[in-house]
Amino acid sequence: MRERLSEWVRNYFIIVTLIDVAMLVLGKFFAPGQVFGYEIFIYPLIYGLVGSIPGLILVFTGKSDREPSVRQYIVRQALSVLVIVAVLLTIMFAGQPVNAHNVTMAAGVAVSVLVVFAAVNAITWLIDSKTARAMTSDLKSFQERNASL
Repeated sequence: MRERLSEWVRNYFIIVTLIDVAMLVLGKFFAPGQVFGYEIFIYPLIYGLVGSIPGLILVFTGKSDREPSVRQYIVRQALSVLVIVAVLLTIMFAGQPVNAHNVTMAAGVAVSVLVVFAAVNAITWLIDSKTARAMTSDLKSFQERNASL
């Protein structure tokens, strides 16, 4: 469980960083003249928490050490991203009138969530692949040292 919690923390900070970039891009596109106060810095942290809740749920409910099948993994990821999009759009746009600007902005947010989600998974995969290569190399070295004994 400690390893899963460590992964969750790592993913949280990756998500927050990418949300900062997404907010910059969306802000420059949809509201280039808008100026914010310091309170705006809390939003990436909140959105990052919302975006990492599916992973946190898996930390505390993932009692099985068995890896999911590829199909189970894809379904789990698809459901996670749909929940994240739905929750974020609800938080951001609840109570606002439905007009062309808000629909366009909501679409931009949804696309940015998909991009951030894909980027987080790609970055995580790269980090995990690097770790796996290092472990494999260390294991080969260990086997070579012990084969000569």
